[in-house]
Amino acid sequence: MKLSTCLTAAGLLAFSAAAFAERPHLVKPDQLQKYWLVSGTGDPMAPSSGKNLSVPSCAAVSYLIERNGTTSHIKLEKIVPDGDLRSVALSIISNVRYTAAQTNIGKDPVYTYVILPFNAPDVSKGPSATAERQRIIDQCAVDDFKLPDGF
Repeated sequence: MKLSTCLTAAGLLAFSAAAFAERPHLVKPDQLQKYWLVSGTGDPMAPSSGKNLSVPSCAAVSYLIERNGTTSHIKLEKIVPDGDLRSVALSIISNVRYTAAQTNIGKDPVYTYVILPFNAPDVSKGPSATAERQRIIDQCAVDDFKLPDGF
């Protein structure tokens, strides 16, 4: 009886430690480089025709960076204006690979998001292009970013 109680307690302790260790850090995009660095981007899938493909727009995509540097739990948070670039945004994030930053010795998983601008002006074109690009990106801000249920 004592042995089974000890084994049960040890099992519960191991399970709770593993569950706690796997809980990702919630990381805002401007802090991501403290944990993970992009090591590869792959080739996103892009539609050849569709709604708002050539219109200046943005997409906010949230995702989990796993211990092995892959992405999962990818979710489109917002796209402005709505259109078929949603599939491109999701494809981009599903193909990104990360390498742990030097400060992330344990390769801790993180939940973060990115805002992807599409057809936005090139900032090298001057201050007005920079301001317009920022205006486009600002439309996709995720003000209430939090860990989804289940993490």
